Amino acid sequence: MITAEQVKAAVEAAGITRIEHHDCGMCGYMTAYLVEDGKLYFDPGCDCRWAGAPEPRDWRDAADWINMQSQPDIKARLAKAFGIDLPPADAA
Repeated sequence: MITAEQVKAAVEAAGITRIEHHDCGMCGYMTAYLVEDGKLYFDPGCDCRWAGAPEPRDWRDAADWINMQSQPDIKARLAKAFGIDLPPADAA
């Protein structure tokens, strides 16, 4: 189980400032987590959902997103986007 503290530490160590989340189903804008001054935000980006400004988020949100993945390859790819290297699924 990846913790919020692990996610924050990995992101900071890797110098990551943007992690893509998903594209808007209406306009195609790529939403993302943004990192600024050690804080995490979610950028809904488009105005399709009436909120274009980045929203403060807890690092637990990012950890939960990684941990909820049921397919090991997707979980590993997502963790890597946050700077975390997971062992191969067959080694776990």
